[in-house]
Amino acid sequence: MSATLTTRQHVERTHHDRIAASERRDFYAWGALDAADAFAYSLIDHPADRLILDLGCGRGSHTLHFARSGAYVVAVDLSGGMAAMTRQRAVAAGLADRVVVQQMSAESLGFVDATFDYVFGHSVLHHTDLERTRREVHRVLKPGGRAVFLEPLDHNPLLNLFRWLTPWRRTPTEKPLRMADLHFFAEPFVRGAHCEFYVLALAAFGFVPLRSRALFRSTLRLLNAIDQQMLPRFPALRRYAWVTVLELQR
Repeated sequence: MSATLTTRQHVERTHHDRIAASERRDFYAWGALDAADAFAYSLIDHPADRLILDLGCGRGSHTLHFARSGAYVVAVDLSGGMAAMTRQRAVAAGLADRVVVQQMSAESLGFVDATFDYVFGHSVLHHTDLERTRREVHRVLKPGGRAVFLEPLDHNPLLNLFRWLTPWRRTPTEKPLRMADLHFFAEPFVRGAHCEFYVLALAAFGFVPLRSRALFRSTLRLLNAIDQQMLPRFPALRRYAWVTVLELQR
């Protein structure tokens, strides 16, 4: 990729290069996002033999999921370390014939117009310039193609307090999304919808300091089931969720 980076991109790339080879041992490894991930995956409803762009592929878990589902996946990441990790994992899994990995910015994609059937991104948009990334995602999707993103939200004061107390967990340049950002990103698309996860379920994180994975997972499942009944009935609470899954159609 081009050596010319903005200050923000340099910060993001350096941070993610540093953590690329680390092994995640926190609540994410306990399945904290399993329900939201499963829903996001379900929106890529016909992956077999389709071409999917995994935008901000990270360590490659989503790339491997879609490749195992029969898709051909182009995985890109601003971090060379993350791109290398994804490439290594694809080879080790015997999926190298279905995966191409490139180091590339989401804000300047090196693909011709209308290339992809799907674009998938997990916790990537809030690291980028939304206007530039929106333009590129819309451009590289085929007409009728679908984009799916899972992103953190910025409205819950308790979550924001946790973020303030744990600055080492994130880059100083990232910014969780607000509802207005979701509407902004969806503007060029013919259809957009979003679904939120984890409001009451955030109480399960009280078991994390106790290092009780079993209690964490069982409480999270129970409270998430309640959330999914509650949020459609009380839509004003959706903004206080931890994450949203944004679905767009070109």
